[in-house]
Amino acid sequence: MLRLGLTGGIGAGKSTVAETLTELGAVVIDADRIAREVVEPGTEGLADVVAAFGEDVLDADGALDRPALGRIVFGDEAKRQKLNGILHPRIGARTAELVAGADDDAVVVHDVPLLVENGMGAAFALVVVVDAPVDVRVTRLVDTRGMTVEDARARMAAQADDEARRAAADVWLENAGAAGALREQVERLWHDRLVPFAANVERGRAVPAPSEIVAPADDRSLVGRRLAARLAAAGGERVRRVELVGPGAIPDLPAPDVVDVLVEADRPGDDLVEAFVAAGFPRTGPGRHGSADPARPARVLVLDGRKRREAKQARAIVDARERARRDPDRVAADPDAVRAEVALP
Repeated sequence: MLRLGLTGGIGAGKSTVAETLTELGAVVIDADRIAREVVEPGTEGLADVVAAFGEDVLDADGALDRPALGRIVFGDEAKRQKLNGILHPRIGARTAELVAGADDDAVVVHDVPLLVENGMGAAFALVVVVDAPVDVRVTRLVDTRGMTVEDARARMAAQADDEARRAAADVWLENAGAAGALREQVERLWHDRLVPFAANVERGRAVPAPSEIVAPADDRSLVGRRLAARLAAAGGERVRRVELVGPGAIPDLPAPDVVDVLVEADRPGDDLVEAFVAAGFPRTGPGRHGSADPARPARVLVLDGRKRREAKQARAIVDARERARRDPDRVAADPDAVRAEVALP
């Protein structure tokens, strides 16, 4: 199963992407829809909200009056946390139920409007962000949702900015033109990346790591940090630290387009292997994992921090990286030697 997160600013076109992915065969789980379901009339969720905040949060029909609830919790962190304590466990349980009902080889898309704002990217094997220029989004919100220009801009200002979204995005879909152009992007993404990615996860197959040396991409460090965060999230408390290492971790050093990651864990076993495999990092050998993503090769070395020899090896790998980072002149003058010194064993 491949689980990916889908997000984008208001008016960017996220609904079009979700609809297209559904048509292509993905299982789309809408976080907003679930959030509404768990507080529908007659649910325990709504009863608990009323018990916590009073009858004034209900409208004349007995349904949740969201604006009224918003006025109560807005600006009051304690009340917001109380509300989250009621909603989040129910949203999580319903989400888990829907994921469990999907096929093992499914592409499961979590449609989460505030994915970036809530720092949820590491929970998914891939994050897809759809975006459009501000003026285009404002026009859409005015024309299709009846907002004023001022309200539209205020809503956008309250969300994550482009810099934060780009840092979180493995895939960036630009939606400045007609809906058909966006659909074409989604279809290419589906056939070229998502379907092969899901198949690799299902079969436990890692993509080959390239050997060709190329100039560093502008986003190389961001890509690495996203993969490292996913491994840390998948491993949880078992993981002591995750470090980007190898030639790709050295600024300005030409290197193969592969992310090398060192994971130091406490007595790593089958449970950690299974967690990494489920997160999109198939096992390639003892203490070794790769990436199932056809667009993002990776090599992962897992060492046991409680074993003296392996802990020493981990320190040596990180120390080699740090020496190279401190000597940019040598990186420029003798890149072959630096690549050899920092290569993942």
